[in-house]
Amino acid sequence: MNYFFDTSALIKLYHIELGSKYLENELARFKDDLIITVSDLTHIEFYSVILKKVRIKQLKHKQAQQVFTLFEQDWTELNCIVIDNNIKATALDLMRKFAHTSNLSTLDALQLSVALNAHQVLPIDCFVTADKRLFDFADIHFNTLNPESAVLLGES
Repeated sequence: MNYFFDTSALIKLYHIELGSKYLENELARFKDDLIITVSDLTHIEFYSVILKKVRIKQLKHKQAQQVFTLFEQDWTELNCIVIDNNIKATALDLMRKFAHTSNLSTLDALQLSVALNAHQVLPIDCFVTADKRLFDFADIHFNTLNPESAVLLGES
């Protein structure tokens, strides 16, 4: 099972928040056949999100350092897709197609573009995001999962 994770979903595997337990249970179902695909952009975004949690006092700096250690250990196990010129071109096409009428951000266009390009090499079974805006765009192209919505809907 190949899951594409954007940063908002990947964070849930390292910081307990709404949807974390649901996501862990979902991934455990496929532990023997599990691929988690991410963008190389996720590496930077991950640090940004965790450090913001430190700034707003949701996480202590020492805890953040422990999260970073675990994350770095796991990073080499992820199917990381490097943003290249083809991915940038796809992101630009997405911006041209959607941004004039919808709120498609640069980072969301890049994440979706990575997934679309990766899907051509190794099919993405499910696009996972807790970002409602990105979810709506990804849902056009992929089976999607928002772990926060799944919890709120009472799925197990």
